[in-house]
Amino acid sequence: MLTFGPVPSRRLGRSLGVNNIPPKICTYSCVYCQLGNTLKMRANRSEFFKPELIFEEVKNKTNRASLLGEAIDYLSFVLTVNPH
Repeated sequence: MLTFGPVPSRRLGRSLGVNNIPPKICTYSCVYCQLGNTLKMRANRSEFFKPELIFEEVKNKTNRASLLGEAIDYLSFVLTVNPH
C-alpha cells in the first residue's frame, strides 16, 4: 500500500498518506504505530519503489478522492530516521 486515506488529522485537516517504504520496514518499533508491529528493523538507506510508481499511486488516489468529493489538505510522507 503506497497511499492511504485521506485520513483526519488534528493538525493537518484531511491528509493523504504516502508510504514509500515496504510494509513494516522501520528504524523504530512504536507500540502506537497505525501500521502494526515492525517486522524488519532497518537503518540503511534504500530505494524501495520507483518515483514514477509513487507518483501514479498518489495521482490515482487524489483523482478518486476528488470524484468522491473528499478533500485532501496535505500529503503526509512516512519516513524513517537513521539514528546514526
